[in-house]
Amino acid sequence: MKDGKKLTGTVAGVLAVTALIGFAAASCDEKKDVSQKSSEASVVTNENGSVSRAFTEMTVTTNGNMVTEHRRETRTTLDADGNMLATTTSEYAQSYPVGDTGMKSLASPIRAKVDAPEKAEEGFMGLTFGETFAGTNFVADADEPTLLRTTFTPKKALAGFDDYYVYVTPKTHKVAKVYACAKEAVDPGANWRRHYLIEALEKRYQTWARPRSWCRPIYTFDLGAGRYVTAYLAGATRDYETVLAAWDDAQLAVAADEAEALRAEARKSAAEKRSRRVTDATEAF
Repeated sequence: MKDGKKLTGTVAGVLAVTALIGFAAASCDEKKDVSQKSSEASVVTNENGSVSRAFTEMTVTTNGNMVTEHRRETRTTLDADGNMLATTTSEYAQSYPVGDTGMKSLASPIRAKVDAPEKAEEGFMGLTFGETFAGTNFVADADEPTLLRTTFTPKKALAGFDDYYVYVTPKTHKVAKVYACAKEAVDPGANWRRHYLIEALEKRYQTWARPRSWCRPIYTFDLGAGRYVTAYLAGATRDYETVLAAWDDAQLAVAADEAEALRAEARKSAAEKRSRRVTDATEAF
């Protein structure tokens, strides 16, 4: 009986030690795995009267010497009467060593007065949307029937990019679209980080990248007031692997109006020419 009591006491002691070790390990894991959550919201009134709202939820988890950030962003757009026009949700995650720099907070607080919209970014690669481009070698592009295209040299070139194109309105030659193209895929750097071009565009325009495809690396940046930048990081076109494209919806509308006006002028000129030929032929008979 005494031996049995001693055995029972020993087993109890081992269980107590095991429980203590497990508690210590759990405490240690809690110290290594620390999560912080935050949320931000912003409201922007666009020039056309529509309202863009964004709500961002961020979770930052530190585990050992690695930090993992997860972001979920919900964007909604309402017209001037408050009717829902569009809603999108995007999620993004990245990991990096402790001490490195991750995603910055870009969303601004909700503004009480929405009748004073923020000024949207006006250009891309040194060109300003709506400015007259002083070029002469304009050509038509089958993919952009309402625009004319030409090449340009930016003030500061992008590493790894080969060609730069500007698309202008057909009559007044106002800048409507800008392209930067690389024949080879631009090196993304470390595979556990976001592509540096995405990080640079977020920093430049102070807005989050929004994934456009679940299977291809395509991201769009909403600059506000109908201006956008889209990054095609791989397999962009038949001729280029990486393409950055920026455009202004207002100038595209101007281009469509100018193109229609030019077509109307061409039809009128053709009708007048035919009328003169008919008159000349009639007099000759």
